Amino acid sequence: MTATFQQQFNEEILRSERRRTVIIMLIFLFAICYRIIVTLFFDIDEEIMGLNSFSTVWLFPVMVILFELFSFLYIHKRIKTSKKNIPLFMQYLNTAFEICLPSLIIFVVAKQYPDYDVLKSPAFYIYFIFIILSTLRLNFLLSFFTGLLASASYVLFSYSIYHHFDSNDAPKATIILLSGVAAGLVAKQIRNGINNSVQQAEKSQKVANLFGQQVSKEIVDKMMENDGKIESRRMNVAIMFIDIRNFTNFATGKSPEEIVQYQNAFFTIVVNAVSKHGGIVNQFLGDGCMTTFGAPLTLENPSQKAVDAGLELLEQLDIARQQNKIISTKVGMGIHTGEVITGNIGNAHRQQYSITGSVVILASRIEQLNKKFHTQMLVSEDVARHISNKASTELFNDIELKGFDEPVSIYKVA
Repeated sequence: MTATFQQQFNEEILRSERRRTVIIMLIFLFAICYRIIVTLFFDIDEEIMGLNSFSTVWLFPVMVILFELFSFLYIHKRIKTSKKNIPLFMQYLNTAFEICLPSLIIFVVAKQYPDYDVLKSPAFYIYFIFIILSTLRLNFLLSFFTGLLASASYVLFSYSIYHHFDSNDAPKATIILLSGVAAGLVAKQIRNGINNSVQQAEKSQKVANLFGQQVSKEIVDKMMENDGKIESRRMNVAIMFIDIRNFTNFATGKSPEEIVQYQNAFFTIVVNAVSKHGGIVNQFLGDGCMTTFGAPLTLENPSQKAVDAGLELLEQLDIARQQNKIISTKVGMGIHTGEVITGNIGNAHRQQYSITGSVVILASRIEQLNKKFHTQMLVSEDVARHISNKASTELFNDIELKGFDEPVSIYKVA
């Protein structure tokens, strides 16, 4: 389990422990309210109840609430800061203290009223509150320890105060112990379920990260939203092809490791520039790549975003060269905008996110013209109409392109 998911798992356990303290406080607050209502509106013989002292009637639930409030604040602080589990020895001390509280009331009542068998009173069932809620600690041993300590307390009081442990007492002690075991098994099951869920989420995240490295995070997120599917639809996008000039000459005489190192440095700059302006890299083509602005996420002005990304790329390449992070690199970029079909193509076993349409072909043809005009960025007339820096453009009229019947107008941006 990675550090991030382990932290989430620890935080979930802390929240479960915090919920336990809240429930205990609410239960004993209800007990206080119930006692007040009974005292004010009902005539009850306190001597019969055996609970007419201030300590036994009021102090016990107040002590529990104050103790759990302290625990709640301590746990809440750990969630907000370290997000680490509470040390195990402190959890055992907490358990021991919680069990000692009902034991204390049993002892006090037993001493005050020796003729009253408090083990047969409702006070005896307080143990079960702590045993049941121990499941929220998600630790089998802690739940078992809670049941064992409560059972031992019952046996101890039977022998030391009432001097008996007969056939009526043994089943009660056993039931208390088995309740702790049962609570522990439930806690273990819940913990395993949370652990499995966290591990599955971790695996899914790894797959999403790996997949995102192969295509793009935006496409992965879109597929996750649609149960792995991206339906084909028409979208208005800008396509930009980027090509490294004279890459073949550079690669000649270089080792594969040197070529890969250069490509990684170059494409890191490309991805950062494209991502900064809302685009994605669809395909890496060895000495270049195809990028898209406006799919799968819609952009307000994809043409402007693509041009801005291209200018950003040129600027960052120059900075990287000055910092000796990459050799001097010239690129050619071609941008065209228009309506395309986007979505997954393939079959049930193999699919790929694809951008299809004449826009893609025209953008590729425009990129190739950079060699002819000795430029670094050329855009179509459709792109030029949508960009704000038209004053910096230079027009090339009536350009014949392979595969297109009509000549086109091309604008130089850089």
